Amino acid sequence: MQSFFEPQFEVSVMTEKREPPDPSDEPDGAAVLSRITDPVVALDEELRVTFCNDAAADVFASAETDLLGTAVGELLPESIVTTFRDECEHAMATASSATFEIDHPASDGRFEGRLYPSQTGLSVFFRDISGRVRERSRLETRERALQRIYEIVGDIDRPFDRQVTELLSVVSDALGTEYGALSRIDVDTDTYVFEALSGPADCDFEAGDVVSLNATNCERVVRSGETLVVDDVETDAPDLADRTGNAEWGISSYLGIPVTVEGTPYGTFCFYDMDPRAESFSEWDVTLVELLGNWVSAGLESERTDARLESFAGMLAHELRNPLQIAHLYRQQAATGDQAAAEELATALDRMAELIDVILVTAGGTDSVIDWEEVALADAASDAWETANDDESGLVIETEQVVEADPTHLQYVLENLFSNAVVHAGPDVTVRVGDLPTGFYIADDGHGIEAAERSQVFEPGYTTDGGGTGLGLTYVDQLANTYDWDCTVTESHDGGARFEFTGTEPNAAD
Repeated sequence: MQSFFEPQFEVSVMTEKREPPDPSDEPDGAAVLSRITDPVVALDEELRVTFCNDAAADVFASAETDLLGTAVGELLPESIVTTFRDECEHAMATASSATFEIDHPASDGRFEGRLYPSQTGLSVFFRDISGRVRERSRLETRERALQRIYEIVGDIDRPFDRQVTELLSVVSDALGTEYGALSRIDVDTDTYVFEALSGPADCDFEAGDVVSLNATNCERVVRSGETLVVDDVETDAPDLADRTGNAEWGISSYLGIPVTVEGTPYGTFCFYDMDPRAESFSEWDVTLVELLGNWVSAGLESERTDARLESFAGMLAHELRNPLQIAHLYRQQAATGDQAAAEELATALDRMAELIDVILVTAGGTDSVIDWEEVALADAASDAWETANDDESGLVIETEQVVEADPTHLQYVLENLFSNAVVHAGPDVTVRVGDLPTGFYIADDGHGIEAAERSQVFEPGYTTDGGGTGLGLTYVDQLANTYDWDCTVTESHDGGARFEFTGTEPNAAD
């Protein structure tokens, strides 16, 4: 016979004495109890069922047996029959009521039972407390999750990437999803990078893997800039069902929010599972993910700021080294009245002052105070080319555009791009400066930059030159951001590198 109760049994004796009517002895009472929606059972002195209402029959009866006349020992697993019988006999002997909680596997529920002894046996009143137990368990899970989250985010000595990975695991457990991920998305190349990932041991992906952005639900999150909650892809978002992530990988439920860094879309903080949700994502679930997603955004911004400050220091040391050497070289000669040495010293000092100004403006970002002037792009390019390469024939100027900028900043951008072309393509490189509808471009006829690497060239430390610092293009990009210009890299008509600056016309940002 199927057992109706798990071997879990708690009994607490109550001192209050009550003697409710025995349902089997009072027909009118039995009629009333039959209408009660909670299960009610009456047992005789031999602990056989003498009465059960419809609710009890629905819960405890089986196809093999009728409850009426059945001994309790045939309904309960052996592990708790003795304990239950002892408590029933004690309740009848002392005329004291008792309470207990018991699991019922067949209905996947938990019931609270109350024993009330009478002269002919006892009555057992059951109440389904499954909802209360689930809510208690849910609250306990949330409490543990919040405590763990507090420990993770409060540990300032824990590396940020480790904090993110551990948060993904904790939140996945709290939400009841198998997977959690922090993604980095490149809309231009249609790629989705798993920056951090939490999932089962047999997960098909790991941190660092790259997939097509259009295969994911995250693409919608990034483009809309809004939280996406899907309890069942097939019913809640059928237009997403044919995406590779859902159709082939088997994703059936999803909760994700956009992650931004300095106001720019970065990726997503998301959680998903291969099964539809048995219970919808709650408001608490969504709020937790949104709060932690905002924390991740702030952490990424802090990481970027720290990296920028470190690169500032490296760039300052690198850029100032040459003018400092010149200054030291000519200092003593200038002190003796050598006019040529004094001019060289002054030039070196001016160069250092310009570099410091560039770095301070870049560090300040869009909040920097800029000395705006109308600068002829052709003139700025000619001056920058003299610094980057002695061969004037390598520069082709195809613009008469006037740009509003600080002349020092614009020349610094051009010098770095020209130097980059000379270093990677050689002194015979040809560089073109031309117009775009809303900006300008710098293109060379060198070897170009592989498409897969174009999103990395502006990152601090990225270089293919063994003697380089990997900072020049970083500052080109950061200066462009300071001016609210968009800077992208692509392939030139000659197969080399082409850097495009858009939004440079006056009031473009407005």
